[in-house]
Amino acid sequence: MRSLFLLLILTLGVQSSFAKKVKLFGQHAAYANAQIKVLCYDDAFSKTEKELAILQLDRQGQFSVEFEIAETQMVFLPLGVFRGYFFAETGKEYQLSLPPRRDLSPSQRIDPFFEPQDVLLGFRNTDKDGLNSLIREFDNQFDNFINQNFDDIYNQRSSSVGVGFAKQMKSDYVQVTNTYFQVYLKYRLGFLDYLASPEAYISLESKYFTKQALELNNTAYTTLFNKIYDNSLSSAFHRKEKSKFNKALESSDPYSNLSKVMQSYTVYQDKTFRDLLLAKAVFNGTENAVLSRSKAIEILQKINENSTDSRVSQLIKNYLVNLSHLLKNTDVPNFKLGDIVLEDYKGKYLYLNFCNTTNSVWENDLESLKKLHEAFGKDIEFLSVASDLDTARFTNRLKQKDITWPMVQIDSENSILADFKINVFPTYIIINPEGKVYQYPARGPHDGVEKIFVKIQRNLLRKNYSQKK
Repeated sequence: MRSLFLLLILTLGVQSSFAKKVKLFGQHAAYANAQIKVLCYDDAFSKTEKELAILQLDRQGQFSVEFEIAETQMVFLPLGVFRGYFFAETGKEYQLSLPPRRDLSPSQRIDPFFEPQDVLLGFRNTDKDGLNSLIREFDNQFDNFINQNFDDIYNQRSSSVGVGFAKQMKSDYVQVTNTYFQVYLKYRLGFLDYLASPEAYISLESKYFTKQALELNNTAYTTLFNKIYDNSLSSAFHRKEKSKFNKALESSDPYSNLSKVMQSYTVYQDKTFRDLLLAKAVFNGTENAVLSRSKAIEILQKINENSTDSRVSQLIKNYLVNLSHLLKNTDVPNFKLGDIVLEDYKGKYLYLNFCNTTNSVWENDLESLKKLHEAFGKDIEFLSVASDLDTARFTNRLKQKDITWPMVQIDSENSILADFKINVFPTYIIINPEGKVYQYPARGPHDGVEKIFVKIQRNLLRKNYSQKK
């Protein structure tokens, strides 16, 4: 035990010795008194955000903050309609130049589909040959080339004009010694190979991932990885030997059997690469209905048990948080909507729906909802949460539609949509009397929810009958 403790201390000491400070400073009067988060991704694939620091601007808009990173890292700042980003190198100081201030509008704040515009931030204290300047210069050339020549690149194989462009870019930047940029250059140009031969997965794997270093902190590497290994359970693995992967997936020990099948291919020999790819494939499988969330969780836990790599563990930790969100019998996020709180529904079943009254799907659901409420309203509470922005219009629609259960319009400051991770309207959830998830996503009025309500109603009748006896 003592040796294990010493090993842990030593490991932590080594890790902390690798981390070096990065300093951000500057001034922008338009952001005076604002608080701006400095974020990065917590792992390579889940898009889970991690807070590195907070910029607290004073009354003149001045700011200065330090944080630690262990390697070059893409860092980003939420700036209203913009998402400012840059590539932070260890031990460096950056005098940030922020874009003009444009805060989110009320509609943008509650729009689950709104995406800020990415802006590569500039600096007032770096030379033209710095990493961010190199990436900006290269990306401008690269993006312009693809935009102007897409038809002559896509699916043109060896005749693609991208072949010559890639050679030219390698020649132009051959003298650059920045390691991060050279990896970035390689995998961004690899995207041209992908566009030229999108079905040539074996050769792309061989060229860019077989016996290659895991460059998980490099955005060009992870972008190409995501392209080539998109939906692997239903596509990439099936292009090899579909039956073997299916059989392994359906076995009593899918992790071990999938891992064995993968080891028969050269590209998957590295265990960490194999575990990362399998974890990503399993998670994506739930999004494409190839796997249930419960089975995905089981496989991910197995991967984690059999891995000693911290990058695998961190990715799986974030995937498990995502998959466990609103899982059956887990706690529902607490909420407050005016005078309505979750606690009001304790001891009762609740059919909660998120909607927008301008949404045609919800409009079609409404008459069926009314019938369901009339039939089951004594046993099951109904609550509609609307993301409408126009209060007068929302109020008029309530009167016109004669809705007989509580329907609440949320404001842009309420976090309920984010807490429940709602990204489509309408969304339905059934909550049990203990305030836990009974079904999510629940069936809608036209998708058979009536059968579930009948089951709930019968169970309540049995429970009341047994209590009376």
